[in-house]
Amino acid sequence: MEEDLNLTLSLPETILQHSFFFYHVILMFIYFSSVFIIFPIFIHFTRINREKDRNASIYPITYHLYQITIISQFMIIILASSIIIVILETYFKHTNIISFILLNLAIISSIIVYIFNLIVVPVQNLLIFFLAFQRFLVYFCPKSEKYLVPGEKRFKCIIKWLYSLSIFGNTLYGIKFILQFITSMHEQKLIFGTFWSIINSVVYITLDAFVMFSSIFYLSIFLHYRKITKNSTNYTKSHPEKAIFYQTLVLFCVKLLGVPMMYSAINNIFIFEDVQTSTLLNAIYYPLFITDILTTPIVFQITYIFCNKANLEVLLKMNFRNAKTWRMIFCGAELRKSQVENEYSLRTVSEVFEEA
Repeated sequence: MEEDLNLTLSLPETILQHSFFFYHVILMFIYFSSVFIIFPIFIHFTRINREKDRNASIYPITYHLYQITIISQFMIIILASSIIIVILETYFKHTNIISFILLNLAIISSIIVYIFNLIVVPVQNLLIFFLAFQRFLVYFCPKSEKYLVPGEKRFKCIIKWLYSLSIFGNTLYGIKFILQFITSMHEQKLIFGTFWSIINSVVYITLDAFVMFSSIFYLSIFLHYRKITKNSTNYTKSHPEKAIFYQTLVLFCVKLLGVPMMYSAINNIFIFEDVQTSTLLNAIYYPLFITDILTTPIVFQITYIFCNKANLEVLLKMNFRNAKTWRMIFCGAELRKSQVENEYSLRTVSEVFEEA
């Protein structure tokens, strides 16, 4: 009788576990498919617009963000593959040597992705904020452009310093874990570890808040530009980079996806009576970090393609039933500039803004 009761009670749990598993498999499939479809199209458009993008004053920053997006994209593919392998290994419980090797490769690749993003994401967030702040000042005070727009050499120097600081900070954070492990979590070391844990979380959360705040800069520019163009049809001054504005706005909305995760984590923490500051900050930090890893690269790609009217018009005119189109996208077959302009009616970004 008790066995029947246990069987009855465990049946809903089993169904729930299976539903939970297949739900995540479906989500991973959709996400993974999007990565493979959008990424080559993004590369194709950046290749087409490369010459025009180089003329922009913000090119050093946007090109660096483009490079990081490319690397992050491959990292996401590695991470997604690792997660799928771990899920399959856990679900099917394989014990052969191949499964063991694959599982260890998945763990190693996940660690590499984690370390890479620990170093890169804070710098990326800082650059996004700086770009927004720079555009804001240049738009409302054009004379500041010569002071705020760094040259290529100067920008490379800034990037080196930023990554050096990021590596230094994360190295100290890593040493904290090693010391805690070696000393078996002694109280003296916990004070050191807690301090760096708080510093790490506060810095990351602050930079993430900067990214969300940067959308206000672009919104101010966008609204001011709209107001002027309504009153004057012959307005010819510099106008905001719509793609970057929408990019920041979408990033702001996407980062809100981490709020339910934060709420759940904080809720679980307050079950315990003694809640440390570092634990509370980690409950905010990790959901934001995971959201950034999974969403930032794909947001850059989607906004670059769909938030630029010229790119969108090219996309709508492309014949995806033609094998040449797919060969051009996936194999990188270069078209001559005249051929591209004739087939897809490419226009400069400035022309598109004037029409908007």
